[in-house]
Amino acid sequence: MLAVSVLYDNFIYLVCRDGQAVLIDAGEAKPIFQTLEKEELELLNVLITHNHHDHIGGCREIQDRLGVQSTSPGVEAGDFEVLGTSCRSVPTPGHTAVHKVYYFPELTMLFAGDTLINGACGRILDGTPEQLFSSLQRIKQLPDETRILGGHDYLIDNMEFARMVEPENADVQARIDCYQADPASAIFVTLAEEKKTNPFLRVDTVQEFAELRLKKDRF
Repeated sequence: MLAVSVLYDNFIYLVCRDGQAVLIDAGEAKPIFQTLEKEELELLNVLITHNHHDHIGGCREIQDRLGVQSTSPGVEAGDFEVLGTSCRSVPTPGHTAVHKVYYFPELTMLFAGDTLINGACGRILDGTPEQLFSSLQRIKQLPDETRILGGHDYLIDNMEFARMVEPENADVQARIDCYQADPASAIFVTLAEEKKTNPFLRVDTVQEFAELRLKKDRF
């Protein structure tokens, strides 16, 4: 797996095997072309989490140049095989009314888009608190060793908020310290680590979640 930094703070991802790759989101085309050329990869498909421009802005250019298909988040959820491994598209509305995450169980990876983003969750735009809370609860049921790969680097802002919410949580400070030494190791953590440091995964009711999300919006 390759994480590619695009735009200001976005991540898009290439899942690679035997010289072929699948792209998760496509906020910008040029860095993808450069990475494909450098790594000598053939792109097979683009899997889109949601339709915000910073996640799809480069998709048309990629499709036109490389002749590949893209999979819309509006496509029915389900299991399929890609690159000789299984992938499950899971509906996770809330940040947007239509949002998918892509779970690769054999690779223990979840490409979470803007549903779950290193220490927090996406803003509620055209979804609802009930939807986003339910989506996060669905993700929490995955194996703890699942690597969470979100759509942005919001780590420091998210951890500062988490520290305000839980000032006695030593795991939050440890994740901040880790980021200072090696950002990637703090951003791309397992679900187990997210559960320790992400306050949005540590509430039990929709009401608590909605109140927490409002606090984060004002933070």
